[in-house]
Amino acid sequence: MIRTFIAFDLEDERTIQNIEEFMDRLKKNQPGIKPIESENIHLTVKFLGNIKESTAPKIYHIIDREINEKILHGDIYTYDLKGVGNYRNYEIIWAGMEGDLELLQKIKDIVEEKLNERLKIRKDKRRSFTPHITIARLKKKRRDYNTFDSFKNIINENRNKEFGPFRIKKIKLKKSVLTPKGPIYSDLTYEK
Repeated sequence: MIRTFIAFDLEDERTIQNIEEFMDRLKKNQPGIKPIESENIHLTVKFLGNIKESTAPKIYHIIDREINEKILHGDIYTYDLKGVGNYRNYEIIWAGMEGDLELLQKIKDIVEEKLNERLKIRKDKRRSFTPHITIARLKKKRRDYNTFDSFKNIINENRNKEFGPFRIKKIKLKKSVLTPKGPIYSDLTYEK
């Protein structure tokens, strides 16, 4: 079994640098915050969880044919990473995306449909896709409550912060190996 997900990687260096600078600001306020490693920043289209290793090439070929070849055609689509928010009472800090969100919804729908139809992989319960990237995690036990109100203010004051472009050109099947220091992601690729 391997732990996998389907995603677009963030590769724009200036955008990554802007996220890192913002994370440095958050880290000064909350030393226990865990920023996402620069090389791991991505837009998840579908989290698959643990799958049989023999299923991975089938998933790879479906997304490569149905998304990379038929939809993206090797073109580059540019989105803007803009705004900061949180899930689960500030446990997950995210940056939002602006641009052709209908295209991302279409990609999500096709991935869900094709994987379900061909491999019987269960569709996500939530059909609506809200594109965002996770930039940090802050577990409750690691919070500094002396400065937590000002931390929340930093998040709220940056609801419209612009980080830069997120260029989408190829959807990927990613492997995730969990380690005590955090996850290690790698691309899974297979010959046609």
